[in-house]
Amino acid sequence: MNKRIWIVIPIVIAALCFTFLYLFVMPKHNTLKPQIVVSSMPTTKVVTWYTSVPLENAQRIANAFQMQTGISVNIVRDSALVIKNRLMSEIAAGTKEADVVAIADIATYIDLKNEGYLMKYDSPQYEYYSPADKDPGYWAVFSAIGICMAYDETRLDDPPQHWTDLLDSKWKGRIGLEDINTAGTQYGQYYMLRETLGVDFWKELLSVQQPKIYSSTDAVADALLAGQIDVAGEFSINTVSSYKAKRRTIQGIYPEEGIPLVVTPIAIMNNAVHPAEAKLFLDFLLSQEGQNITQSLSYRYSVRGDVTPLAGIPSLGSLNVLRPESAEDYRAKMDEYIQEFNSYLGGKQ
Repeated sequence: MNKRIWIVIPIVIAALCFTFLYLFVMPKHNTLKPQIVVSSMPTTKVVTWYTSVPLENAQRIANAFQMQTGISVNIVRDSALVIKNRLMSEIAAGTKEADVVAIADIATYIDLKNEGYLMKYDSPQYEYYSPADKDPGYWAVFSAIGICMAYDETRLDDPPQHWTDLLDSKWKGRIGLEDINTAGTQYGQYYMLRETLGVDFWKELLSVQQPKIYSSTDAVADALLAGQIDVAGEFSINTVSSYKAKRRTIQGIYPEEGIPLVVTPIAIMNNAVHPAEAKLFLDFLLSQEGQNITQSLSYRYSVRGDVTPLAGIPSLGSLNVLRPESAEDYRAKMDEYIQEFNSYLGGKQ
């Protein structure tokens, strides 16, 4: 009898771990639950994921993958261009760290492919993505970020409605932006609005309006809620939705002249230490199930054609979306435009 008990106990414990993990992976009614990082099963398999996805969301996405496969995910998270610089430094040093990379900077993937650092892998999931959202055999868009403006509705009654409204003198010193030297989304906004509104818009916004520069979207949100700024001149739609789910008072502004869309591709490094696990992870994240999970957890857009848009977020079809006409041009102008941004501010802040 005692022998049977000792056999049953581990089975019961494993079942309980699996149940609790499942309950905390997918939020109900788009409300984030506390993070649980208990493994559903013992595993010696691992994949290392370099990403700019916020850590809380990345961990929950990784848990969903581990629950299905038993493969744990080692997450290295930072701003997109910080991850890019780390990755390039590791390549130069000949070290092998990243298996899979997903950051909000398509230019990085152009560089990595051109220099031979991406694994050639024909994922069966690529067929569900449009030609604009993939480079077959190398990467596809894992998620997309719409760039809007934002304000705290308890502090402001007359927010700007257009990008050019930010040039009104009443907003001088009261606008927040992200650091273009680290944030892929800030470069994306700068590029697309410069192409649409011209360089004079940015020159006046940066040199005359004296915006405050922050390290992340969350830092901009904190400044809004603290009254340090009145308007977030660069903010992500998914962050607006995330804060609303947490009952915060941040509201989005969606200028009709255009919403820059910054994509986050996903790819496998050609020197991946765990190539088999990396392929499974990429396939999962690009699958219909993985895209539904990612949307529900991060409020980011999926560009996969058979994924239903998430309720409570402006659909891409309802917005005037701005995207680069050429990914190569987007990459080619990056160094010039970052330098230009900094020069109008009087140098990196």
